[in-house]
Amino acid sequence: MSDKKEKKKKGKGDAAGEGTVTVSIAAHPRAKAGVRRARTRAAFLAFVLVLVLNLLGDQTLFDAVWRALLVGIVVNVVVWRCAIIVWRHIIVSEIRLQEEERAERRRQERERMEANTA
Repeated sequence: MSDKKEKKKKGKGDAAGEGTVTVSIAAHPRAKAGVRRARTRAAFLAFVLVLVLNLLGDQTLFDAVWRALLVGIVVNVVVWRCAIIVWRHIIVSEIRLQEEERAERRRQERERMEANTA
């Protein structure tokens, strides 16, 4: 039993020792604000639109507000998921761009060092 625990601990330590970097949307300041902003704006606009349309369609105030609240909640969840997908793609492309820039700098540094030694 203790052997299994030690193996699990080693596995977790090995993964952290490899230098893998994890990036989360919650830790990314622009992504966090962007997701929050998209959710708020979309839910509010959906709420107002459904409320106005229901009131113009001769619904009672209670029914209009109830339907607008339900639509606002549904739109909030849908836009939240869509914003997460979009920001995930943006963050991955930013990371790839940074990796390419870092590789280019290393290549230039290597060429400069080879030129100095020659």
